[in-house]
Amino acid sequence: MDSTLGIDEATRIETVIESLEVGVILLDLDGIVTHANELAAIILGIEREEMVARVFDQLEAQQPHYLKINSALRRMNNYPAAERRAEVSLHVRGRDHVYVLKAAALQSKSQRSFGTIVTLQDISHLRDKDRARANLVATLSHEIKSPLTSVSLAVELLQRDFAPLNQRQQDLIATVAEDIARIRELSDSLLNLARGETASITVRNVSFDFGKLVTSVKEKFVIEAEQKNVALEFQIDPHLESQGDPIKLSWVFSILVANALRSSRPSGKIEVIAKCAEQRIRLSVSDEGPGIAPA
Repeated sequence: MDSTLGIDEATRIETVIESLEVGVILLDLDGIVTHANELAAIILGIEREEMVARVFDQLEAQQPHYLKINSALRRMNNYPAAERRAEVSLHVRGRDHVYVLKAAALQSKSQRSFGTIVTLQDISHLRDKDRARANLVATLSHEIKSPLTSVSLAVELLQRDFAPLNQRQQDLIATVAEDIARIRELSDSLLNLARGETASITVRNVSFDFGKLVTSVKEKFVIEAEQKNVALEFQIDPHLESQGDPIKLSWVFSILVANALRSSRPSGKIEVIAKCAEQRIRLSVSDEGPGIAPA
């Protein structure tokens, strides 16, 4: 602690530190422990009397928790000041915990440094939620695969055993087959994400015909539009060669058209325009619904 602090002020600070739900260790400029709250002692597995007034980095304790935290602090000394933090997994009070270990300089109002504050914040509940979320995503991904396989086989049977099909039937079956492929790719991406094999869902960058993508998405909504008596009008420029991920873009476009259908009144109209201007492709979806209230 700063030697210029009065006794009452120092006592108040120590009282505040004791009340925190975070393990706290205060070090002076020489790395000597000036204070450690009870929670820090429990996490380290060392009595406070064995730490206070001694150099933290040179404690003779062989407690595994102390050795692990001290090793992490040594590594953190090589980090930039703003990045001195690490996650440490420890078994405390009968269960596994994950703590965020941080070290920050203590400075007076005159910017004079008088030590370091080391904190250990328990984030186990957050990591538990992360694991539960990953397990849920993995389970959903697995569950999606079974009905996808059944639907895919049904589409193959329709194409093979119910020929000849008229053009409208062929288009509908082709649309279903494309959607199955998209859902299967999404399922695989989610499963890889849950396993930690990818940091995020992969976005490809390939050349494709944007006009063909728009037409493909249109086919998915033709029947729904007819049932709602809503006219779908498409204006698509020819030769809309684009670069990007056609599957992810089709998801975005599908959401726009689905929202427009949901908002449209019977006998309304939805206009979709895809055109090239100044080497950019512009896609717009407009409907005659009430829109979103300004409020």
